[in-house]
Amino acid sequence: MMRIDRSILVAVFAASLMAASACSDSSGPQAGPAAKVAVATAPSASALVGASAGTFAVKVTDASGLPVPGVAVSFSATGGVSLTPTSGTTDASGLASTEVTLGTVAGTVSVSATATGVASSVSQNISATAGPAAKIVVAPKTLRLVNVGDTARVSATAQDQFGNTAGAGTIAYSVSDPTLLSVDVTGLVSALRQGGTAFVISTSNSKSDTTTVTVLPAGSSYCTGLAGATPMAIGDVQTFTGAQYGCLSGAATGAEFAIVAFNSSTDQTSSLTASVMGNGLGVAPTTFAAASTAPALRSVIGTGAVASAPQLDESFHLKLLASVKAEHHNFAAARIARRQAAARSIIGSAGGTTISAAGIPGTAQVGDLVTLNVSANSCSNPTNHALRVAAIGTKSIVLADTLNPANGFTSADYQRIATRFDTLVYPLDVGAFGAPSDIDNNGRVAILFTRSVNEQTPANSSFFVGGFFHPRDLYPKTAANPQDACATSNEGEMFYMLVPDPTGIVNGNAHTTGFVDSLTTGIVAHEFQHLINGSRRFYINTAANDFEETWLNEGLSHIAEELLYYRESGFTPRMNLNDTTIRILNRPTYPIWKNDAASNFSRFLQYIRAPNSNSPFGNDDELETRGATWSFLRYAADRLGTTDGNIWQRFDDATVTGLATLTSVFGTDPIPLIRDWTVANYVDDLGVSSDPRFMHKSWNYRDIFTKTFLNIPTYPLPINSLADGATKSFLVRGGSAAYVRLSVPAGKEGLLTFSSQGGAPFAPLQFVVMRTK
Repeated sequence: MMRIDRSILVAVFAASLMAASACSDSSGPQAGPAAKVAVATAPSASALVGASAGTFAVKVTDASGLPVPGVAVSFSATGGVSLTPTSGTTDASGLASTEVTLGTVAGTVSVSATATGVASSVSQNISATAGPAAKIVVAPKTLRLVNVGDTARVSATAQDQFGNTAGAGTIAYSVSDPTLLSVDVTGLVSALRQGGTAFVISTSNSKSDTTTVTVLPAGSSYCTGLAGATPMAIGDVQTFTGAQYGCLSGAATGAEFAIVAFNSSTDQTSSLTASVMGNGLGVAPTTFAAASTAPALRSVIGTGAVASAPQLDESFHLKLLASVKAEHHNFAAARIARRQAAARSIIGSAGGTTISAAGIPGTAQVGDLVTLNVSANSCSNPTNHALRVAAIGTKSIVLADTLNPANGFTSADYQRIATRFDTLVYPLDVGAFGAPSDIDNNGRVAILFTRSVNEQTPANSSFFVGGFFHPRDLYPKTAANPQDACATSNEGEMFYMLVPDPTGIVNGNAHTTGFVDSLTTGIVAHEFQHLINGSRRFYINTAANDFEETWLNEGLSHIAEELLYYRESGFTPRMNLNDTTIRILNRPTYPIWKNDAASNFSRFLQYIRAPNSNSPFGNDDELETRGATWSFLRYAADRLGTTDGNIWQRFDDATVTGLATLTSVFGTDPIPLIRDWTVANYVDDLGVSSDPRFMHKSWNYRDIFTKTFLNIPTYPLPINSLADGATKSFLVRGGSAAYVRLSVPAGKEGLLTFSSQGGAPFAPLQFVVMRTK
């Protein structure tokens, strides 16, 4: 039997372990997950369009900077750049790359890389430069001159093969018939005689392009061969739709005209380019536009606060409606759930007793406490407060949050508010818009004065929330499909109101009792229309499937404010009220105008200052949209009837939404009405037209904006003057307009050329021309 020394075996085993360890660790430290991507090789900082810019390579590493292989990398680019390949996988060094070929458009482009598992991406900018000049391009391609001495300018640019502006030598200009035309070194062309056609040649480095110039025969006008002039008396109107040319006569004594460039598109989210060029025109008229830095208003809301004071946040309704609509879609299912809901057990008794109910019971008495959700959230996270029944009227029940700040409205104030609702607001709004539903069967509308409204205004805000109607409260609490119900609904007809907070307990925003009181009636009238509109669509006009679009719903609530002004002041619509009427001769009613009507004017003023950028049916909740919608609704009601009649209830009885509602109410396409309204915004009370299509019969906006509002020296609608040979271009939003003034000399004709981006005008554009002098 052979014996082996133990120490030798141990040494041999240790050596074998070291060898195995050395073999398994030959690859070095192992990389962790991908954590960072960085540029390894940048493409050229600048390259010609259409050419290669080189390689774009990136390196993916872990948190310790070790390269990570096998990571998927995606490449992307802007500006038409071509990448080969558009994706790849990192190699053993953590690298992935692509070849970059620039597109055909000059400018700054970017290439980017994103690695799987890495949050941030990397990018590299490249300057795509124009290639060498391949051609000369002139503008315009054709010119028409009328009289000897008439001039026009030709411009020429060098372009590369892709149409990018390229560097070139000096442009030389020449003419094919120097007896007909002359051209100077700047490209200014002059007519030397009448009757003939010649070419202006623009040349650089053996490349050239030509402009065809026609000088019309003696006795011709700019309109010759393009359009004929139609005689127009002052106040006459022509509408050019789809036409590229229009001809205006200066008549025997000269004439002035206004052009309203109207976009008839119902797509109000985008704008169309509208351009007007004039030839043969006279001296451009003055613009009548106010200074660009328009100052504060004389009064805006309530007690006469100027524009620098906090204003009502009127976008809050949009947020509430959007949140509810995002959670609920099926009116019909919600109605069924309402009918199938089990009858509640409602306990009511003497003052001071707490009532436990999903709504506000008809048996409630003054002093009772009712627990309700006062949160502005839609159907989650309720904020349940105890509210005391402060006053009960024939049509109202007023509740005060027990957590309201001290020294607010008294019991007498709440009773006065209830009486004012019963005798003024309720008959006014119901008479105009129809009665609301009564899903809580209490025969009354609840007005909740709660600090929750104050809490919606952040500290140090320039706006404040004055009150709101919450669509949530129309939904049942439960339904077979939870999306058809709202667990936090108060299941009743109610709205929520700002409360006095004299010391600013809530978010530091102090509101005196007098200030809140001055706003309350107008806000109640406004919110009550929202309640009527929503509840009628939900439970009375049962063919409706959705709430009204925001712009129209808000416009109708602003109509409610206007109707409140008429009722309180004793005036009526269609009286063409002006500054003298509302402010000077009737001083006792001027505070009523400030409280009930001034806000509508301040909103409309925002629209009037920038009409082409806004729309009366804008899909938003902006002040400009609200003002435009209110003004248009008043204009349409005035134009379609000698009294308001039942027009407002027809709106709240509609089962469709938005522009379809206008069509159902008016019985016709509303777009021509809106176009005429945009014309009226300029010519009404200007003294140039008695055409009822272009009248605001209820209000003299010109007089009120320049007198009742301080320091607006002229009517603030922006009017552009068009000079001879000049072009005015605008971006015009759907449903709105831009405005131009021009003149034509006596015995002459002026040619108007309508276009969009250098071509024929876009189909929705309509150019309304009125002679104004």
